[in-house]
Order: sequence, then structure tokens, then C-alpha cells
Amino acid sequence: MTYNDIRTEVGLVNQPNSLQVDIPRLEHELTDFIASWDTTVAAELAILRDLPVACVISDIGILVGEQLGVHNIGIANFTWCEQYEHLDLSKTIIARFREVYAKLDLLIEYDLMLPTNGLDVPRKQIGFVARKFNSDRIAAIKAQYGPSIFITCGKSADLDTIQVDNYTGTIFATSGINITATGNATIVQLPIETFDTHNYLAASDTVIAKAGWGTIAESLLSKRNLVLIEREGVLEDSENINELKSRGVAVSIKETELERIDMQIITDMIAADIVKENLDKYENSVASVIKKLNN
Repeated sequence: MTYNDIRTEVGLVNQPNSLQVDIPRLEHELTDFIASWDTTVAAELAILRDLPVACVISDIGILVGEQLGVHNIGIANFTWCEQYEHLDLSKTIIARFREVYAKLDLLIEYDLMLPTNGLDVPRKQIGFVARKFNSDRIAAIKAQYGPSIFITCGKSADLDTIQVDNYTGTIFATSGINITATGNATIVQLPIETFDTHNYLAASDTVIAKAGWGTIAESLLSKRNLVLIEREGVLEDSENINELKSRGVAVSIKETELERIDMQIITDMIAADIVKENLDKYENSVASVIKKLNN
């Protein structure tokens, strides 16, 4: 297997010490990113042109697939067109992304797929997918650390401090987050090179997270209590939170509440609003993805 490390997206750019989007910086980075596409595509073509490539599964890699003359397949729960449109970014930027997405031969839509405006391509639907959980590893984490919660805000986060009150177990935190706690809680900062964070998540009783699709999928498939962080202005987060709360499988808190998380309040919210039986509906759809790619 061969890997080539290149930048495939900008995503969202946050303001310092915040989960709020920095729109001027985001537009600047997107403009530079789009300007780099021709060079990136040419470099990829130089590597792939003489290989037996059957299809391209990607985002901007769609342009590579077009040049290779092979099938372009997208697998997603949103397109950046709607995300950037919701933030009222430059129409030129949005139009360029829309032009690329229109070249897809197939879009495989994950559960929680956001509505797409004017994207007329063939589609198939699947559920949630996640990395395979290791039951032995999860059991070992539980045995070592006891009751725990898992807090993550994604790799784009760089928050000053999150304080946790009324909790005496272990608090797992991913990179970019500084955790403090009152009482006898034990804080375990997971290094950025921790490659099995999903096992720590699955070993925890409660997950407090930004409402990104990957963390949601891991939480639902491991049947965890899920507390999602509301970020004003981010379309994916708002849609995901509203839908999951309506299904009875998550609760939410505002970003401002991160300054001081009261776990007693969180526990009461979970008891009132999360329906454990509803979590049993979710299964890993990896096999379904493979089947649809082969058809």
C-alpha cells in the first residue's frame, strides 16, 4: 500500500481559543487552497497515471479521477458547498467547489447526510461506519482507569481551559484541550500520536464532543452517552445535534458551558433525554460500503 501525504481540504478554521469559525482566515486559506489544485492534481497524476487505478474515492481528488478517466466516487455526510454557503463565504469559492462535486459519478451518503442544493448526481445511502473496536483493549482501559468520560473537540481545537466539576473518575482528553477538575478526578491527556482514541472513547461512560460525524459514529456504534457541543453558525453541527436529539440518542451543551462542565447536570440530562434502547438500532455499515463500491 502506498501513501502520499497531501492537503485534501481546509475544513473550518477556528478563532483563537474558540470553536467559532474565523471567516476571514477561512476565506484566505480556501483561496490559497483552490489555487493549489492544479499543482496538486498534476503531482498525483504523475504518481497514478501508470498504475491500474479503477476508481477515485475522494473530495478534490475528483479532479484527479477526471484526468485519469476513471469513476469518481464520493462518500460523505455533507459537501463543503453547503457548509461554506451557510457561512456566507465568497460565492466564487462556493461555485468552484460546486463545479468539482458535479463531476461525481456516485455519491454514497452516510446517515445524517445534509441536504445538498442542486447537486444532480447518482446517490446511494448507508448508515454509520467507524474503526473496528478492540474489545480486549477496551476491557484493559476500563480495568486500568475505572469509570471515565471522554472529552474531544477535534484536532482544530485549541481551547485555554475546560473545567470539570462533580466528577471523581478518569477524564480522557484529546490534543488541543487543557482540562482542569475539582475533586478527585484523574486527568489523562492522550498524546496526538494515540492511534486508538476510539477504544478510549468506547471504554468511557460519557462522551463530550464537537458534533463531527466521525466522533458521533464512534459514540453511537459503541453505545455511549453522547453530549454534543453546540457551535453557533456551523451547519453540520446544528443539523447533527437537532437530528440526534430528536432520535433520543444525544444531548447538547453550549460552547460557553465548556468553561465549567458540571457532570451532575450532564448526568441528569442524559437520564432524562437519552433512550438507551434507541442506541441498539445502530450497527457498523463497513460491509455495506464495500458492497456498494463493488456494485
